[in-house]
Order: sequence, then C-alpha cells, then structure tokens
Amino acid sequence: MRIVTPQRSNLVMQMLLQINGHVSIVWACSYLLHMIVCVDVLWNYKGLAMLVAFVLATGAESLRLYAGYSINLCTGVTTMWLLLTLTPCVLLPTLLYLRLVAVYAVTWLHILSNLQFLLITLEALVAIIHHALSSAAASEVEGKGNGKGKETELKTETETTLQ
Repeated sequence: MRIVTPQRSNLVMQMLLQINGHVSIVWACSYLLHMIVCVDVLWNYKGLAMLVAFVLATGAESLRLYAGYSINLCTGVTTMWLLLTLTPCVLLPTLLYLRLVAVYAVTWLHILSNLQFLLITLEALVAIIHHALSSAAASEVEGKGNGKGKETELKTETETTLQ
C-alpha cells in the first residue's frame, strides 16, 4: 500500500509566477503595439524575423509559465525538463533578439524586458531549489514508509508461523 503525501507548493514560486504572468501579458501587448506602430518596418526580412521571434517568444513564455505552475504543484521530472530546456534554448534567445531589434524603441519595452529577465532568473532558481528539496523530502518519506512496511510484514509473517 502506497502512502500519498500532500504536495507542498512553494508560496514564493506562486507569487513569482503570478507577477510574471501579468508582466508577460503587458510585455506581449506592448511589443505588439510597438510592431503595429512600426508597421512599415515589418515588410522586410528584419520585420518578418521580428514577427516570428515575437510569436516564438510568446508561445515559449506561455509554455514556461505552464511548466512553472506544474513544477509548483507536482514533482514531475517532465515539467522540470521542459522548464530547463525551454528557457535557455528558446525563450532567452528570442527575448534577447527582440530586445536588440527594439534598441531604439520606447524605454517602456526595455523596462519590461529587464523585469522579465529578472523574474525568469528568480523563477528558475526557486524552481530548482524547490524541486531539489521536494525530491529529497519525497525520497526520505518513501524510504521511511518502505522500512516500516517491511517490518510490519515480517512481524505478521512471524506471528502467523508461530501460531
């Protein structure tokens, strides 16, 4: 019989995810408005690359937030893998490209991208620490549970053989 342990979600991680969710929505709307205002730039290869990078960054950010929520609510390795590969391989290069393309844009976009980079870094650190601590606690609880179960089984087997 397996004992189900309640998941201890991390309050700091939840707060960072909530803040980053709102910052990401504001960033996406602001950058979309920036692209609409500068629509004459979108009709060349640089503009097409900017549009593709925006779509990639928005999709990757939503997947990263989903993975962060999943890590906070369960201890699955799959979501941790998704978070650790998606963020440095897809999200950070596209965000950096979009930041460099809009280098002469409004400072509002630079403030939002700086805040987004800071929140991504904090979330990654908190997620790794939380995952390591919850994995260690789960293995410790499972180890104690297995030991007690074996002792109980041995006691019942010896009692039945004695009778």
